Amino acid sequence: MNGTTCKYSIGQLIQHVLFDYRGVIVDVDPFFQGTEEWYDKMARSKPPKDQPWYHVVVHDATHMTYVAERNLIGTKYC
Repeated sequence: MNGTTCKYSIGQLIQHVLFDYRGVIVDVDPFFQGTEEWYDKMARSKPPKDQPWYHVVVHDATHMTYVAERNLIGTKYC
């Protein structure tokens, strides 16, 4: 992982600190793997690209999100 340490792991329950949704991590990227176009449109808080990003299944929803580590906190309940 290029020396990057991920704070969260697959299967861990999280909460998004800005949008207050809960979910479970299903994949981890050691750094941003999306396109510049997606980042410019979706990552409005401009989180760092050189830190871990997570694929999250959103609780009570039918979609996944792609979230920077700094926007997540671990939780015991989902």
